[in-house]
Amino acid sequence: MTASPLRAPRRGRPPRRGRAALTGVLSAALLLAACSNGDGDDNASSTTLANDDLEVIGAGSNYEATIRRGTGGVPHITAASLADAAFGQGYASAEDRTCDLADQIVRIRGERAKWLGAGDEDANLNSDIAWRTIGIFDRASDDWDAADADTRKVLTAFTDGWNLHLDHVGADEIRGWCAGAAWLRPIEPVEVYAYARSIALTASSGAVARFIADAQLPGTEQTPAGDESAAPASLEAGQRFETGLRSEDASLASNGWAIGSEMTTDGTSMLLANPHFPWEGELRFWESHLTIAGEADIYGVQLSGLPGIGIGFNEHFGWTHTVSDGNRFTAYTLDLVDGSPTTYRYGDDTREMTPIELSIEVLGDDGNTTTVEHTSWASHYGPIIEIPGLAWSDTSAVTFRDANIDNTAFLDQYLAFTMANDLDEFRKLNEQYNATPLFNTIAASDDGTVWYADTSATPNLSDEAIAAYESKLSTDAITAIAAESGVILLDGSDPGNEWVEVDGARSPGLVPFDRQPQLERRDYVFNANDSFWTTNAKALLDGDYSILHGRQGTLRSPRTRENLTLITDATGEGPSGDDATFTLDELADAATWNTGYTSRALIDSVLERCTGVAEVEAACNTLAAWDRRYNVDSAGAALWRELVSQFDLEATAADDSLADGSTPLWAEAFDPSRPFDTPAGLAPAPADAPDPVITKLTEAVRRLELAGFAADSTLGDVQFALRNGERVGVPGGSWVDGAIAIGSSAQSWTITDPALKSFAEREDVADDSTLTTGDDQNGYLVNYGNSFVLAVEFTKDGPAAKAFLTYSNTEDRTDPNYLEATTRYAAKDWRDVEFREESVAAATTATYRVRG
Repeated sequence: MTASPLRAPRRGRPPRRGRAALTGVLSAALLLAACSNGDGDDNASSTTLANDDLEVIGAGSNYEATIRRGTGGVPHITAASLADAAFGQGYASAEDRTCDLADQIVRIRGERAKWLGAGDEDANLNSDIAWRTIGIFDRASDDWDAADADTRKVLTAFTDGWNLHLDHVGADEIRGWCAGAAWLRPIEPVEVYAYARSIALTASSGAVARFIADAQLPGTEQTPAGDESAAPASLEAGQRFETGLRSEDASLASNGWAIGSEMTTDGTSMLLANPHFPWEGELRFWESHLTIAGEADIYGVQLSGLPGIGIGFNEHFGWTHTVSDGNRFTAYTLDLVDGSPTTYRYGDDTREMTPIELSIEVLGDDGNTTTVEHTSWASHYGPIIEIPGLAWSDTSAVTFRDANIDNTAFLDQYLAFTMANDLDEFRKLNEQYNATPLFNTIAASDDGTVWYADTSATPNLSDEAIAAYESKLSTDAITAIAAESGVILLDGSDPGNEWVEVDGARSPGLVPFDRQPQLERRDYVFNANDSFWTTNAKALLDGDYSILHGRQGTLRSPRTRENLTLITDATGEGPSGDDATFTLDELADAATWNTGYTSRALIDSVLERCTGVAEVEAACNTLAAWDRRYNVDSAGAALWRELVSQFDLEATAADDSLADGSTPLWAEAFDPSRPFDTPAGLAPAPADAPDPVITKLTEAVRRLELAGFAADSTLGDVQFALRNGERVGVPGGSWVDGAIAIGSSAQSWTITDPALKSFAEREDVADDSTLTTGDDQNGYLVNYGNSFVLAVEFTKDGPAAKAFLTYSNTEDRTDPNYLEATTRYAAKDWRDVEFREESVAAATTATYRVRG
């Protein structure tokens, strides 16, 4: 069993408590004292104290927390212990987002169809089949009694706080889309624990869950039949499995910078957090500030429905995450025994698949519930799946093994992070738990050092298995297509492809901490979802790391190259100015600089080829006048995006693999010895065909007009977020732009909020475009991208920080903060983080105490 997060050993120097910090602790203590009734009366569920008019909600003596709402509705929670703080978090998060957690508990329990019916194309029923087959709720329930006692205490406190809010306002009166829903009820601590465990599966079981219900035993027709379009019989070269594991598919991405003392103006250190996550649904961040008397003072965000802090900072250090480019699971093909499609060969022997018998309640249109029987199957690796091009047949099947299915330490680790004192302790906690599920970690310390690590759960294959896989990549089309989709596909009938167990791993078969990529510097480290290899341009991580952590010597994305350009720009024209060192304001400017690498590298060449060409004269003039930014007032940004999206961003003119008719963007091929400078140059026009710059620029104009926009429309006119029915023009680029600030559209959620259905009903103007037509949603709809943007500096007087939560803490679309958060972001109106007691007190708009 891992050590308790509440008993994690104190390492490093004691907390630095200057006058401001001490004032915060004393003020918090006085506030708690002022909150006390003094009469021992715990019976009233809600009362107002005469001495200070402080509302007290709840009764009991188990937990107590004071909540102060600040700018943007951010809750500042003061408590005597982590459990008390979690109780306050549970209450405050339920105030803001009751529906997120309640909905996701229904999902992971496999009860969507019970409450909502089978769904369109059996979506709810298929979801239930998938999550019952994965079995994370049953696993978590089995593990609950053996889980760390203090973690269970924190989860119980969080749950009690959440339930207190539901009881206090009533299910019909919550502020959210699920008010009055039949499935909205008090929750149990084990359900929150199971939900936390499910989040760890986001890049593994969660990514392939949609392929589980489609896995039908050959010769049978179970219910549901599945979505026929989801699994075509074959795949052609260049196609991908729609797993959402690749950042260009706008799944989950991010930028993270840590700037050390050698590159800050005052010799301090800084952190830039810029996760690209959905603006809707369960994967939104929720912002809070926790002050635990004598133990912790930490600010940041956590995913909806969980206690603690997942990205944030305290007095001495801060950290952020980006989604790792590595693999969190391996898929396997199984050779089946003739005449027995549930028996597979394994070495010289055979093994039997295990049936998973499911009985799923389904609500009918008549209000009555029926039961659907379904049998899923599993190999010793894990569930059988049916991915496109690889149907379960009489001769073969596909299965997978998940590196996080038994990650019982995930929540323990993050609760320990919440209580960590400094970067040294934070690093040791990473080693102790090694439970980061799918993220790179980028951290900065107040002593001027910065640290990068990819400690994500990674399968440990033998050298022989990797060599055989590498060989197969060049000879087997399906293996190559799987790799393009971020999936490692192995021969599951060969025991040599089993994960190798070594000492020091968190779970059997994983890569241990001391073999995971890490780098400490005093200039900078960064990541933008490419592999660990290019964490620092002057110190490439060329070590002996598994390819399942990500590849070395491979093409970097335009976004990665733009990140590095902004970090290291010494021309005086970048965000760090003439001295090429950062102040806090300059770091914040960098996050919203809104330039893109493809225009930086190629627009001058495009202008040379379109200038003077009559048929595109107006469009060419628009590009020439464009400020080359992705701000709301930038005219030409949308035109550039529609132009570049028609090219193959990874292809060069020398490629001989363009038989599918795609057009290469680059002239010079990628050179591993120059990873940030290549590919380079605009691919020349072919001698025997029209210039693609001209034809594609013409098409870009047509696309914008089809969506109802002129070629010189500003980005804010074309690109927007819907906030309570109001269009708000928002800044940011996309994958093809190579911008670090992202404003994009992606269905990266599973939540059943009915308001989100309209997002799926929009029609793109072309297959390679996210520009859409249709009523009030024509243009680039932003519901994914920059989410929690944090710039923090660790000064000699303590941390100073600025932030955006682009969509706000609330799910109540009528709340003023719901709109204001997005309009502030669009205007680049940074919110100063209220961390010191003086700023918290000055900005407080409401104060109340919760007890349980």
